[in-house]
Amino acid sequence: MRSLRHRINPKTFVISLRQIAKLLKISQERILNWEKWHNVLWVHIEGVGGYFVSYRKLEQWIAACQTSIGSCRNLDALNELGHLILQEAQRYTQEALSRLEALWQKRYADLCSRQQKLKAE
Repeated sequence: MRSLRHRINPKTFVISLRQIAKLLKISQERILNWEKWHNVLWVHIEGVGGYFVSYRKLEQWIAACQTSIGSCRNLDALNELGHLILQEAQRYTQEALSRLEALWQKRYADLCSRQQKLKAE
């Protein structure tokens, strides 16, 4: 089973200074530099120094998870993806987890319904 990190590539994310500042609840002017690293964003904040930000805190990560859930073609794939998301649940905000759970449940219901229709035919 591949990890969620291997399914989602943060290198493709378009991340803005404004977005980072909003996430960190600081002004943009306090961010002296920032870089995309392999597993995290590194942000140099004036008066604080280096600070690491998990990609999982970004809206792009949640959107990528949502896309992955929506593209699952069967229950096994959906269950595997759900398991991977739950393994790292502590890394997400409660609001993001609730959104992912709701979408997972909807996709689960859709796939179950499709499976029932196929059995009936």
